[in-house]
Amino acid sequence: MKNSPKVMIVEDEAITAKCLKMDLEELGIIVLNPVAKGEDAVKIALQEKPNLILMDIRLAGGMDGVEAAEEIIRQMNIPIVFMSGFATDYIKQRTIKTQPIEFLAKPVDIYKIIQIIKALQK
Repeated sequence: MKNSPKVMIVEDEAITAKCLKMDLEELGIIVLNPVAKGEDAVKIALQEKPNLILMDIRLAGGMDGVEAAEEIIRQMNIPIVFMSGFATDYIKQRTIKTQPIEFLAKPVDIYKIIQIIKALQK
């Protein structure tokens, strides 16, 4: 993909993270190594400054995806797409204050992610 943005995957299911990373890389997208903990997501996002974060809600560690996104957004404005297999109204309401680009139900459609990336490049 021309002028590919740097994408960060925050996902505690290793197989899901690896497959998503491989699918995106096959399309020429730059993908950081996946992160499984919210605390690590904040640290790495602030260091690496990705152009897009694909954020799961339930993560390993003490900080969930919404809390990690809140902290990242507080410090820098990085677009976030939430991904969850548990897309309840309560969870969606918690994500609103981070103003995510999208909320995708798992399993995520890689082509939907590609559309989001292309829209960010405009």
